[in-house]
Amino acid sequence: MRLLDTHDLGKKQTNRLMAKAGIRTEGSVVIRPPIYFERGNLELGKGAFINSGCVLLDEATIRIGRKAMLGPQVRLCTTSHDVHPDRRKSNDYIAPITVGDNAWIGAGAVILPGVNIGQNSVVAANSVVTEDVVANALYAGSPAKFKKWLVEPDAV
Repeated sequence: MRLLDTHDLGKKQTNRLMAKAGIRTEGSVVIRPPIYFERGNLELGKGAFINSGCVLLDEATIRIGRKAMLGPQVRLCTTSHDVHPDRRKSNDYIAPITVGDNAWIGAGAVILPGVNIGQNSVVAANSVVTEDVVANALYAGSPAKFKKWLVEPDAV
């Protein structure tokens, strides 16, 4: 696992370091170090914000949309294992994660493989997201469940 710690770097140096690590950015992003990742299999939209202590297990691609925000200690896990004891070591499940534009994932939340977070949605702190989150909605809990509309579907 690689550590990206840019505390003492300027914006240009940070962007060069991210590019060298394989991280693709659409424009200016904010990363509060440290963050941890494996492969640099990350795509960050313009204005994306990643707070400190985030863990991005990027065996598959992780896409973070424009102006999307990850709170501190968020974990995005694109890989998991079969739960059966005989298959646990050999059957990895790998699937990409997408965080939509202007979505906000609260501190300590865990997003599991294959999940899509809809645009403008909020995932509450310490939630565990096992299924897709629809756009413009608040989800919370473990497992995360729909709580309410942030913008009524008719208004969109």
